[in-house]
Parts: sequence; structure tokens; C-alpha cells
Amino acid sequence: MVAPHIRYQFKPFVGSNHWWALRQFVNLPSSTRVLDVGSGSGAIGQALKMQGVTNLYAVEIDAEAREHAKGIYKEVATDISEFAGRTFDLILLLDVLEHVTNPQDLFADAMKLLAPGGKVLISLPNVAHWSVRIPLLFGNFDYYDRGIMDRTHYQFFTRKRVRQLLRAGPPLKRCVFSSSIEPVELLLPKVLWDNPFFEAVSKVRLAIAWALPGFFAYQHLVLAEKA
Repeated sequence: MVAPHIRYQFKPFVGSNHWWALRQFVNLPSSTRVLDVGSGSGAIGQALKMQGVTNLYAVEIDAEAREHAKGIYKEVATDISEFAGRTFDLILLLDVLEHVTNPQDLFADAMKLLAPGGKVLISLPNVAHWSVRIPLLFGNFDYYDRGIMDRTHYQFFTRKRVRQLLRAGPPLKRCVFSSSIEPVELLLPKVLWDNPFFEAVSKVRLAIAWALPGFFAYQHLVLAEKA
């Protein structure tokens, strides 16, 4: 199987979860202690580094991806338990909870490391998205190499289940939901999407996903702040 840092591409396109995460980093103090759980390609860490944030740490189970990430993060662990006793101001759980058999445990472990008032960014695939619902009407529930029905996903999430996950954790002072849209740019030639018209269309698609997340959100996005 292809290593995560190659398989899962960076998606800075309008409306993607990476685009959303990058917008949360605006005005982030350079002293912020960040833990990137499931760092994959390390692209998010690289973006933070270019912004002047250097207290970067990561958890990555894939040996090849972990080796790749060592040039970006101060420390790369194989398991989140290796950071026990430390605290972080920002923890990233982007496209990771769906890849474990017990996401509640991983979320709880991450929140133990989050400093009071610290923030966690979460992105989870929406199994109620139209691209899953419509084929299911015709009896199709197929797995693919990436996307919502990625064959490495152990868990499936709706907006309701995401709320249940959050409620089962420690008290949160603030919790802001958002949505992402399909990164169709990965399938199209750059000449078709790298222009103002396509960006405007993406913003319309994003507005629809925000308004009707149950059907149109490709991923559920959460910014939560620990009480």
C-alpha cells in the first residue's frame, strides 16, 4: 500500500478541510505548541513552519511517513501515549479518527494533552453525503482508495455522531461546526480549476454545504476549545 504521505495529498483548495484549517492558523502566535495527530504528508506542519510556528510535534504510525515528517516536526512519535505528561495549545485531528477502531479513545487521549483554553481541529468524513446515499439507494456500498469510502476507514460519521463524540469528552468552552466540499480539483486539469470562475463556484458549493451539511458536507469540520 502507498505510504500516507504520498497517498493523501495536500488540498489547499477553497472549501477543503486543509483550506479551512489554514484559515484557523491566521494570527497564530509563533510560540504555539502544536500536536499534529496523523501528520501524513506533513503539509500542514510545513505550512505552520512557514508561518513561524516551530513548536511542532506529530504522531504518525506509518514508518515511511514518519521518516518523511522528521524534517518538519521537532519530534515524531508512533503513538500519542509517548506525549503523556505534556500539554499543547493546538491539537490537529484532521482525517484521522475514522482510521482507528476506537475514535472515542483517541479523542479522549488527545484532549488529555490539550492545555486549558487550547483548541482542537477535527475533520471527519460525512457518510450521509449524497455520493454515499444515492448509490446506497441502488444497493451499492463500495470501498475505494480514497474519499469518504476509503477502504482504510474503520468508522463512519454523521453530524449527529460527531456531536456524540464531542459530548463524551471533557467539557468544551466553545464548539464551532463547519463543512467541506469535494476536492474535485484533484480530478481535473489545473487549467479548469485555477481561475476566479471556478473559485466562485466553489464558494457557492461551500455555502450550500454549510446550509445543508447532512446531505452536502463532504466532511464535518469542528473547532473546539477546551474549558
